[in-house]
This record gives sequence, C-alpha cells and structure tokens, in this order.
Amino acid sequence: MSYGILSFGAYVPSLRLDRKAVFEAVGWATPNLRGLASGERSVANWDEDAITMAVEAGLDCLANTEFSVPHICMASTTFPFSDRSNSGLVADALNLQRSIATEDFGGSRRAGTSALSRALSNSESTLMIASDCREAQPGSVQEMNYGHGSACVLLGEGKPIAEFLSSSSEHEDLIDQYRANGIEYDYSLEERWVREEGWLKIAPDAMQGAASKAGIELSDIDHFVVHGNGGAVAAVCKKLGLERSRFSDDLKATCGDTGAAHAFLMLSHVLSNAGAGETIMLVGFGQGVDALIIKTTNHLSTARQGRGPERFMARRRATNNYTFYLSLRERLSLDFGLRAERDNRTSLSAFYRRRRDINSMLGGRCSNCDALQYPRSIICVSCGTSNSQVEESLSGLTGRVKSFTEDWLAYTPSPPYIYGNIEFDGGANVMLEFTDFEPGSLSTGDEVRLAFRVKDRDEKRKFHRYFWKPAPLTRL
Repeated sequence: MSYGILSFGAYVPSLRLDRKAVFEAVGWATPNLRGLASGERSVANWDEDAITMAVEAGLDCLANTEFSVPHICMASTTFPFSDRSNSGLVADALNLQRSIATEDFGGSRRAGTSALSRALSNSESTLMIASDCREAQPGSVQEMNYGHGSACVLLGEGKPIAEFLSSSSEHEDLIDQYRANGIEYDYSLEERWVREEGWLKIAPDAMQGAASKAGIELSDIDHFVVHGNGGAVAAVCKKLGLERSRFSDDLKATCGDTGAAHAFLMLSHVLSNAGAGETIMLVGFGQGVDALIIKTTNHLSTARQGRGPERFMARRRATNNYTFYLSLRERLSLDFGLRAERDNRTSLSAFYRRRRDINSMLGGRCSNCDALQYPRSIICVSCGTSNSQVEESLSGLTGRVKSFTEDWLAYTPSPPYIYGNIEFDGGANVMLEFTDFEPGSLSTGDEVRLAFRVKDRDEKRKFHRYFWKPAPLTRL
C-alpha cells in the first residue's frame, strides 16, 4: 500500500460566454478590452455556486470507486456561507459518512495548493476540493478573464496514480488583488508590477526549493502546471531557462481563470493526458507561492477513465447574449413580474429532520421486492412490506424523462421553467425541476443525470436552499 493521489475530478459549467460579445456590448466605454475579446469563458447557471460545483467535482472523482473518505476539505474564495460548514454540505450531497471530518479553506487563490501541500506532507487521507464562482464588474478585465469551475483530488493509501515527491512554499504579502468583506468584486493591481515584484522574485525560489528537496533539476520536470496570467508565466519560464512547451495549457481560452480552483483544474487536465512515470510541478500563486512535485505511476491510465474536465468542456452551451449572462449572475435586475414576488422562507427545523433525503437524495430500496422509491417510507409502495427499505441514494443514478412541461408563465431566472417526472430503474418516480436544458431540447424517454443545484434563495434572510435537478448527461 502506497500513499498519494488516488483519484481526481473536475467540473466546468456548460454555459460559455463569447468574449467578443462582451466587447461588442461594452467596448464603447472600454475599448482597451479589444485585445481580450477572443475565445470564451465558462459561466455558472443561476442555480450554481461554489458548493454545487464542488459537489460535481467530487462526484466525478469518486465515481465507480469504493474509497473511504475520512476527511473532506473545500478551498474557495467565494463560499456561499460565512458561518456554515460549506464542506459539510458538500459531504452530505456526496452521501459521505457522518463521522467525516470537514474543513473550509479560504483567504487566498492558493488556498487549495496550500492545503494540498500540507495534506501530502502529512500523509492525510482527504478528499480535497477547490471551487470558485467569482463575480466580476461589467466591463472589467476580470469579466473577460474569469471563469467558473471546480476540481478535486483524493489522497490516501492504496494504488496511487501519482506519488508525492516534495513541496516548497514562500509567503509574501504582495497584494496582486484583494476583495474586502462585503465587497462583490476583486480589486486588481497593475499587471507589470505584480509580474516583476511578485512572480519573478517569489516563484523561482519556491520552484527551485521544491526541486532541490526532490533531488531533481527543474529541467527534469515534464509538466509545469502554473496558475498565472500568460505574461507572468512567460517571464518565469524565461528567467528559469525552461522550455515553454513544458508549461501546460492554462485553459483560459476555453474556460477562463477559475480562481482557487484553477490550479487543480489544470492539474486534472494534465493527469487526463499524462503518461506513467512523468513528473509534474504544481504552482499556486497568491500572497506567496506553493510549489508541489508529484510523479505519476502505472495506475494512472486505468484510474483516470472518464474523469477530468474534457467531457465537461465538450458539453458546452454557447451564448453571445450579454444581457442574459448579466441576468443569470444577478448583475442586471429584470422585472419578472408578480410571479417572481414570493417569500422563500425555509423551515430549518423541518429541513433538519429530512436533511439526508434532501442533501443526499436518499431514497429506499425494498429488501423484499427490490423496488426503489423516493422518499423512503415505512411501507413499501410496491409490495406493502413494513420496515423493509435499505437506504440508497438516487444522486448517482441515470433517470429517464417520463413527462415534462416547459412553463413560460412560472418564474425562473432562466425561462422557461421546466419540470416533470423522472423514473429510475427499480420503479422510483420523482417530480423535479430541470436545469441546463435549452427550450425545445427535451423529449420523453431522454436519459438524464441528477445535479446538485440551488433550489432557490431566500433574499430576506440570505439563505440558500439546495436540491437535485435532472440535467443533461456528460458523455464524451
């Protein structure tokens, strides 16, 4: 039994915003954005946030595995809750055991790489997820550059796909950007100053330190996974005398910068394509630098099947509708009429009593007749046997559309409001709200997966409710 990275996962929202459309909408006021108006960025749907994307990455990582997860941590700079265990909610959605230890890491875009460095150094068994859903002021450089997404790695003993060699960290309170409490948008400093004073003076020391601890040269490393803008990466590459081809794709042309998640997202992309015995250096930046070195093993090719960002990147819904994007991200307040005026107060006591049914989509399978139903009940709806149901989560099952309605009168931030009946093998039938489907794209009999999403938001009490929704399959 060896220790290292056992599995990995990623998630990128399906919606893509054409950067050219952004420039066409705001270029009259910000002509300096013309040079950034190429490619596209990922955009979270109205019902997605850092928690829902973290769940998606976790599901991708744990799919078809039987690994025990004693510890989960979530890194983000955009936690939906300041005083609630965000990682705990993710653990519930992943239907992990109640005895699991949960931790939230924030305060920097390198929160994920810092936590990973600590966990690898201490040989901790951990599901480590990084997820960010950063907002950007309309017409800003950040709006062009940012994207939304998540990624994760599972650490533990077994047959690792990558083993830890070394790590090195340099702390330096160089403020390249920041966001104060209660403020929606990041404030960024001048790029050249950050590159000259930050990247070129801090990153080389951490990178060389990690290589020295591993007993190798930087020239021996096959892949550099560096979370930074193109100019900074090019400058570091030149200073260290490294080949630019060894630096992995930053995914920004097709996804954008996903903040605290981006180093993990880039790593998952490399692991999806790397061969056995290859050395990877992961570099995180933000008020300092983390540099970690891992080496892939012969188990990588089999363990990575179906994992990573590729299938999510391929499943894209392109839009050039800038006002649609602004409305989804609540940057534009539209009048949706009287039907949008409702009080979404949550009874937290009732939620607590049914929390596993809701968060884990926990149904029951009858031990007498094998019928599956949701929610669980004392009496089996098929054979009538009492107390025969064994807990089973529907979250990982593929369902079929039995019936559906596209309602253009009911309120939803992304009309139409689509809802209907989903049936599962075993007999379970559940009426649910759909997500990520275009109008007219749904048919009865279509196969769907379940996605953990925001159900609604209580704006008076600032509470988010989550539930599972049918979404398109993510097959390559």
